[in-house]
Amino acid sequence: MVRRALIPVAGLGTRLRPMSSVVPKAMFPLVSGAGRIRPIVHYICAEALAAGIEEIALIVTPGQEQTFRQYIAAARQAGDADVPTRVEYIPAEPRGFGYAIARGADFVGGQPFMIILGDHVHLADPGREPCGAQVIQAFTEHGGAAMIGMHAVGPEALGLVGVARGEPIRGNVFRCTHFVEKPDLAVARKLLRSPGLPEDQFLAHCGIYLFTSEIFQCLADVAAKLPEGQELQLADAQSLLLKRRPNDYYLVRIAGRALDTGTPETYAAALEAMRRAQ
Repeated sequence: MVRRALIPVAGLGTRLRPMSSVVPKAMFPLVSGAGRIRPIVHYICAEALAAGIEEIALIVTPGQEQTFRQYIAAARQAGDADVPTRVEYIPAEPRGFGYAIARGADFVGGQPFMIILGDHVHLADPGREPCGAQVIQAFTEHGGAAMIGMHAVGPEALGLVGVARGEPIRGNVFRCTHFVEKPDLAVARKLLRSPGLPEDQFLAHCGIYLFTSEIFQCLADVAAKLPEGQELQLADAQSLLLKRRPNDYYLVRIAGRALDTGTPETYAAALEAMRRAQ
């Protein structure tokens, strides 16, 4: 059973400055189609809770913890049932996505766990369960060392995301055979075509990851070989895990959309998509 989730909200938000110099980007507001205004982090926490997650750790920039604490407390006081009652706050210096995740090892405690990116909001297709729940259901059915939420993207998005090639197993689940972080189109066409997808459509990370605790050993092994001062990236640990567990590294194509809020353009698009969502 997957009961714990890490939500990294410690990014510097350099593409959203100067606003993100004052307000953490995970606290930027989104308005739903029902007229409900909540910050990005609230929607992410709600996604985790809807998937059955019971305990959440927010990986925060040192000095910003109080902002998140105050908001979660205010949301509870307002009667919102979709914010967690069990939250830990783990400070992390800006030393890479992988470093932020490694900081959550003690919280995870050796159990399978979920990661939801702190700048992604998810909308499931009508009639489908929440996207996070889809990833957990796939893991429950297939097990393995990793179950990574994916969605199909075109050439314009390749430089922004990790992209994987998958061999279909059943339904929307694939066994991962290759992974490249932010490939160009030539690399994607050569190495990352997944059967069943249209031409120049590729499986890309959607911002929801599920790992066993083995990923922490991979992070430690990658960190041990890094030159001093170089950031620790989760993508490098993922590549190592895929190398070590090629038969147990899975992908699941979500029935839904991932809304990236990390740039002015994608944030504006997310605002519009959320406004139209029911």
